[in-house]
Amino acid sequence: MTVLRNSIPVLFLATILALPAQAQRSEGGRGAGAVGPSGAGAGVSNFERIAPSGNGSTGSSGFGHSGIGGLGMGVVMPPRPNGAPPVQHMSYFHKTRVLVPPRWWPRCAVVPSGAFWGSRDLFAEIQWLSRAGFIPVTAVDPTAESLEDYAFWPAGWKAYGFAIPPGGKLQVEVQHTKLGWFRLMAVDKWGTPGPGMLQAANAFSPVMITVSNPGQVASAVYVIVDDPGWWSSKEDPYRLLIRRDWDPYQTDLSKVKMVAGLWGASPSVSARFSRPSLTGPAVFPH
Repeated sequence: MTVLRNSIPVLFLATILALPAQAQRSEGGRGAGAVGPSGAGAGVSNFERIAPSGNGSTGSSGFGHSGIGGLGMGVVMPPRPNGAPPVQHMSYFHKTRVLVPPRWWPRCAVVPSGAFWGSRDLFAEIQWLSRAGFIPVTAVDPTAESLEDYAFWPAGWKAYGFAIPPGGKLQVEVQHTKLGWFRLMAVDKWGTPGPGMLQAANAFSPVMITVSNPGQVASAVYVIVDDPGWWSSKEDPYRLLIRRDWDPYQTDLSKVKMVAGLWGASPSVSARFSRPSLTGPAVFPH
């Protein structure tokens, strides 16, 4: 009996100490707060991880309640586009239904070719992903003329929302030390190229795109920076130059909603915006 009494506290203590290790192994070794190289995962550490199972139930890593997003609500996800491997889990920004973009493809190891861009169908992937929640977008200030940022890691892309007045034209240019690895795309609130965006969507590896609003009311356009080589980082961000053919200080675009369709608000904690100079508004062409 003496041996048994002395063993109970020891066994209880051993069980408690083993719990963190078991929890860490269940996360696959990286954990929910894992970040990419060179700080490329900053701002994405506080999220929920939802793991799909065969019956549509979910599990949570403890960062909040489970059961959010399409998988948690019992929505059956169709197969991924183009025969891509299934996603093993979905992650969400804490207490939201905004998804943390997952890794869809291996890192691109050579300078992208036309065949590569054709196989990397972000349009289809974003629409597929939207069935489980909202796609994160960072709204760009109507007066900003440039910004510096880096893509989600390891997804390799990030989206920005711009408001355009009726008849307005917007030009966006990406700059980076490895420019040949980047491209820009423009889509509407449903993640597809809308009116005034088709030329930008079909261009080969565009580093500068021009989109227009042929409608009668102000609307939003979403520009995606695609970085499949994961070259952008906190130490080496890309830069977006923004040019408009309207005066941003004389045009009221406050009623344009960026959170619409499949997009959900997710301000980038890493984006650094620059306003126009005091000499006048940004003019297209700059």
